[in-house]
Order: sequence, then C-alpha cells, then structure tokens
Amino acid sequence: MRLVETEAYVSNDPASHAYRGPTPRNRSMFSQPGTLYVYRIHQVVCANLVTRRGEAVLLRAGEPITPGLENPSGPGRLCRALGLRLVDDGTNVATDRRIVLESPEGRSPVIVVGPRIGIRRASRRRLRFALAENEWVSRPWPPAGGRTTSASPTRTRGGGAKRRSRTKSRRSSGGGRSGGRSVGR
Repeated sequence: MRLVETEAYVSNDPASHAYRGPTPRNRSMFSQPGTLYVYRIHQVVCANLVTRRGEAVLLRAGEPITPGLENPSGPGRLCRALGLRLVDDGTNVATDRRIVLESPEGRSPVIVVGPRIGIRRASRRRLRFALAENEWVSRPWPPAGGRTTSASPTRTRGGGAKRRSRTKSRRSSGGGRSGGRSVGR
C-alpha cells in the first residue's frame, strides 16, 4: 500500500483529539513520534500517526500496489485495507515490524495542499496533503496547481457560498448500516 493522502492535526488545534489534553482514549496521541493512535469514530476505525507529542497526521488514503486489494480511499477504508484495528492503538511503527513505513525511491512526487475535510472545527486550515492527480485520494480532491477550492460541504466547487439548511431527523428505510437511525448531519 502506498500512502497518498494525510491531514495534519497540530498543537492548539481545536479539531485535534489532543486539543483538551490527555485522556484514556487519546493517550497514544501523547506518545513518541511513530506511534499509531487508532480510534473509532462513527463506527469506523481510523488511524493517526504521531509526529510530535500531541500532534499527528490522519492517514486518509492509500493506493493499492498489488491487484485485488480493497479500496483504501478514505481513512476508514484505508485502515480496513491495512488491517488496522483498535488493538493496534499505541503500536510504534519504528519498532513493530508488522507495520512498515518507507520512503519511496526515485523522483519526489508533487504534493498538493488544501483544507481538511470531514471536520467542523478549523476546517479551513490548509493541513491536507495529497499526491497530485492521484486517483486514490479521497474526495473532494485538494486543488491542483495551488488553486484554492473549498472542501467544505457548505461551499460549491466554484467557491461560492451555498446555503445549507438544517433538516429534521427523518426515518431511515431501516436497511443499511444506520439500522433505522437518522443519518443526516
């Protein structure tokens, strides 16, 4: 698997799980660099890789290197494809040989930077990093060539404001993963 997209969560970042300090849930965020912070959110397992105490990068998307691997586009799918589970929380990738991170050889890829997605707090911060024009980067794609494009669901692709209306809870059809619960945000 080739890592193609990350999002940074830095010191004093209100969107970071470490923002309010250590808790039993986020204790791995305060470990040494190279430690995995694996957590469940909305019934999906996601993973951050600690870069400094209280700072980390969310592993957002990967590119399958071998045919037949499942789709690793998006943090939950990536963890599923890598086989990461909650028991992997606290694993240090520098010492545990089950998970290996390597730098690719050859030419350095072009990295595009854009706003983080899927969060409400500090979502405009340009802390999302992805390989330019890679088909496995999760959508919406960061801008190519340094152009600014909003990744917020309350914006149109052209960057213009779009009204977002609140909807009342509506009954689900009862099928799917929601189990009859409302899935509206």
